Amino acid sequence: MGEQRDLTTLEYYVLGLISVEPQSGYSIISYFEMDWWRWRGSSSPGSIYPILKRLESQGIIDGELEVVHETRPRKMYTLTPLGEELLDAWLRAPVTKDEAGEERATLMMKFLFAEKRLSSGEILKWLDSYEEATSYYITLLQVNRNPMATGVWSLHQQLILEATLMELNMQRTWIQMARQRLLAFAQNGS
Repeated sequence: MGEQRDLTTLEYYVLGLISVEPQSGYSIISYFEMDWWRWRGSSSPGSIYPILKRLESQGIIDGELEVVHETRPRKMYTLTPLGEELLDAWLRAPVTKDEAGEERATLMMKFLFAEKRLSSGEILKWLDSYEEATSYYITLLQVNRNPMATGVWSLHQQLILEATLMELNMQRTWIQMARQRLLAFAQNGS
């Protein structure tokens, strides 16, 4: 087993995809190449295959060769107990103020992966931390929008600040809606 280190966001995404169902390197790359996917990091074959090798050498994932009919074999990856533990800890981590302000796409991926991994209570707790961090960030930006402070901001900077506030307020509305629907789902059992 290799040396343990903190995982990157892309590595956690790979773990999340593998947690949904066993994946090959090709299927992971294909996921990142889909038109709707917004990952802007390096998810090329030149980065995914080394990630898979590293995660496997650290005992975080297991790879098994699979031969499908007459095609060449492919390696299918599954999470090990260590991989499950690391992914679940990442998913449970409370949302930080920086994540709420700058990493909303990553937070949506966490929410997506949490559906199959965490309990309703854990997801609701995570949403509470997300709303708290988002509200903090909104308050911080509103202070900067104050008329006395805006004198130092150019018109374009002010408009960008307004756009950011609109996005964050929309995100807070989504969090509240998600919480309500998850609670209703848990109460109705469907």
